[in-house]
Amino acid sequence: MDIKIGKSTDIDNTLRQYSRGNRDIELLDMWTPTPDKTLSTAEHGVHEVAEQYAYDKQSEKFVFLQGAYQDFAETINKLLQNTTREELAEEPASSDSTAIDDYTGTTPSVLKLFGESYDVDTWADTLTTAVTQILRNVDDHEPITEIEGRKRSYFVTEGRQSELVKPRKIPDTDLYLETNFSANTVVRLIEQVMEKYGCDRVELEI
Repeated sequence: MDIKIGKSTDIDNTLRQYSRGNRDIELLDMWTPTPDKTLSTAEHGVHEVAEQYAYDKQSEKFVFLQGAYQDFAETINKLLQNTTREELAEEPASSDSTAIDDYTGTTPSVLKLFGESYDVDTWADTLTTAVTQILRNVDDHEPITEIEGRKRSYFVTEGRQSELVKPRKIPDTDLYLETNFSANTVVRLIEQVMEKYGCDRVELEI
């Protein structure tokens, strides 16, 4: 059994996306965090447990023998809360916000992204480093310029950096980014860029 483990805020859309190349794709189990776990820590925990039962692992895809998957699912049910699509639909839309930590008043030291660690000293460093690494893995940089605030741009092409309050050049691109943000806004902005390029939030840790 080839299993891809991940979280999604739009399950139907995710199933449609993966069914294009896998006609028989099926949603096997769903879980929500117990009260003392965020979505991010729960996801890390699921992956760690999955590795114990899988005999092959490639990124987020695990290959299980059927009996081993059953043991894995039963173990996760003890750690997290088993749920259904119907129960999930009844939860308030804001329930996903528990995954967002409050970084107010903190100073970052290490950014972990896609399995690599980077030393950072400020939130501006964190944002610049994260965006740089994300864009290094993609060919088309234009979609990032679609991410904007209500009244200002966050990412602009060279020549327009005067529109930004505290611009920084994104290495190896012709783009500049705004760095005049609070800690929480930096994290949300990194998450937006990851979502724009189809990256999984579980790959980010600060």
